[in-house]
Amino acid sequence: MAITKPLNGICWIRRQRCPCGERKCYIRCGEGKGKETSSSEVAIVEDDNVVAPYVGQTFETDDEAFEYYSNFARKNGFAIRRESSRSNDERGVYLRVFACHRYGPERNRRKLGEGERKREKKTLTACGCEARMYILKKVQESFVRWTIRQFHNEHNHELLEDDQVRFLPAYRKIPDGDRERILSLYKAGCSVRHILKVLLLEKGGGASQLPFIDRDVRNFLQSYKKVDREIDAGELLNVCKIVKERDVDFSYDYTIEENSKLENIAWTYVDSKRAYRTFGDVVGFDVTYREMTYDRVLGVWFGKDNNGETVFFGCVLLRDETSQSFAWALKVFLRFMQGRSPQTILTDIDLGLQDAIASVLPNTKHVICAWHIVSKLSSWLSFPLGAQFEEFKGEFDRLYNLENKRDFDAQWNQMITRFALGSNKHASILFAHRASWAQPYIRGHFLAKMMSDQYSKSIDAFLKRILTSQTCLESFFEQVSAVASNKNEAGEEKIEDIQIKTAMPVEEHASGILTHYAFNLLQHEIVLSMQCAAVETSHGSYTVHHHKKMDSKGSVVNWFPKDEKIYCSCKEFEASGILCRHALRVLALKNYFQLPLKYLPVRWRQESSLVQCSDDNWSQAFQSLTSALYAESIGAKERIDYVHRELTRILNHVSTMATDDGISLNLEYRPQMDASMDDVANDNECHSTWNSVTLG
Repeated sequence: MAITKPLNGICWIRRQRCPCGERKCYIRCGEGKGKETSSSEVAIVEDDNVVAPYVGQTFETDDEAFEYYSNFARKNGFAIRRESSRSNDERGVYLRVFACHRYGPERNRRKLGEGERKREKKTLTACGCEARMYILKKVQESFVRWTIRQFHNEHNHELLEDDQVRFLPAYRKIPDGDRERILSLYKAGCSVRHILKVLLLEKGGGASQLPFIDRDVRNFLQSYKKVDREIDAGELLNVCKIVKERDVDFSYDYTIEENSKLENIAWTYVDSKRAYRTFGDVVGFDVTYREMTYDRVLGVWFGKDNNGETVFFGCVLLRDETSQSFAWALKVFLRFMQGRSPQTILTDIDLGLQDAIASVLPNTKHVICAWHIVSKLSSWLSFPLGAQFEEFKGEFDRLYNLENKRDFDAQWNQMITRFALGSNKHASILFAHRASWAQPYIRGHFLAKMMSDQYSKSIDAFLKRILTSQTCLESFFEQVSAVASNKNEAGEEKIEDIQIKTAMPVEEHASGILTHYAFNLLQHEIVLSMQCAAVETSHGSYTVHHHKKMDSKGSVVNWFPKDEKIYCSCKEFEASGILCRHALRVLALKNYFQLPLKYLPVRWRQESSLVQCSDDNWSQAFQSLTSALYAESIGAKERIDYVHRELTRILNHVSTMATDDGISLNLEYRPQMDASMDDVANDNECHSTWNSVTLG
């Protein structure tokens, strides 16, 4: 994903910084499963294999369809634009029309005045061309797909040659990396002519290597000069002060440079702080974007709630990318959150940020997100490996998922030798920081399912919403506030019918306690547990295999009946808070009809939602809460006495409160439980002595 903007607004770009210290490493950086191509770079992709769109062709998103059609158009000498769309309340936008840049009725041309001469150029005005493509949104098995419904490729105008088509406005875009380079050269005193010469020399070619012309550079620099960056930065501080006066729970902090100008600023909202108290065990800190106009690095803190939704924790704008700036941001964030450190923090690979985390959060596990590693492999290693890259990628994926650290280290060295990467600086960086990204080293640390591709897409979707075109930092602040509020208010779980798939009692038990999202994760493991075989070893542990892979190593499960504790070598529960199929298989052998509540963590339960329960599901959530309270209490007489006293006080207070009809029952609760306290405390043979596991 890359964000571009009109020239009169804020300009966000991906930070062009590599851990190895070289800027050019990210120029062809990929993302996710495919290569990343910014919106300014899509038009210059040269692929001789691009075929014409056809009716019935499907795409995952409408943007993907537009990019495909745009690539085809460039290869054939024209450009396209988004012409129109149709939408309704039920489906949203369900039809889009992409058309040739000269689509539509021919416009009246202005008559030339006396002395004016006609310019010899290809006209870009509409001329009645009918070339266009219709795409229709369809939902198939809960997946959204865009399908080409109509495609017309008949043009009534001359199509341009390759050396002409690049001058069309649709393709004359300045890529993010070039924008940053242009600003650097401009600040160093270079003229536009010299800037273009430097860019041409760096790209090693003629003018055809640049997808823009000198006029585009001048317009870009003109828009940059029109912005009073320091005044706007000061306005952002004033906005924070005004919000603080209206809302005392709003928090912000900032630093001032020696010249009395704003250096760094961070802020958060009351809803974000409330969300952090419940779901701040794992925090994602995204610092992948930099704002060019105001020269600030953007940092955003995220989390994940019990419904699988991304929640917003806070935002920061930093003057530079040093470890000192990152350390300041982390300290301020901790202060916002009353000093509570997360168990785990997820980031991109950045040496300055890594040093800051080690200094400010020494007891927090730092994890580099897998998608950040995978997205850079192509730009780092595809050139030195050439045709061997795909083979290397497969071996890399296999090593990434190993269980043993010693095996990983040994086999990594073998892989480096095999592919002759001993002197490659990026391979060395990856190995030096393996404790933060390789599965053998991070297995068992709680990640709340935030290492998935789905979470990555959720973060990108959030950033796309706040990194849209704004005219100043004040409007950016308002955009963050609006989007963060909507994101944190989306915590209410959608009421859906739960389908029991196995009829196992543990499945039905969990369905009344966990949220729909968490239950689906556990249900998936319950279903797979039925395909596993468990073999008891001489040491009393169990080796669990898939029934078709009995010759494999399998997972080792240890069961301690006295404390009702179970451990699996895969460490899935420690990482996600969801019991794995291997442990579930052993519990089934032990005739468990209900899971110990310690293995239904509070973090994933219905009562942990950020919003109030509706009348329809309040009773179920209340029963879940009281069940957890009972399980927490019966382990010790001291706990039982405390709960007894507090419940008596609460009940007496509630009984005096007015009901909906205005009548107070005023009934005092006088329990007769004293004689039975010891009986309840000693009832351990009938009930389990479960301890609380909240996972943060």
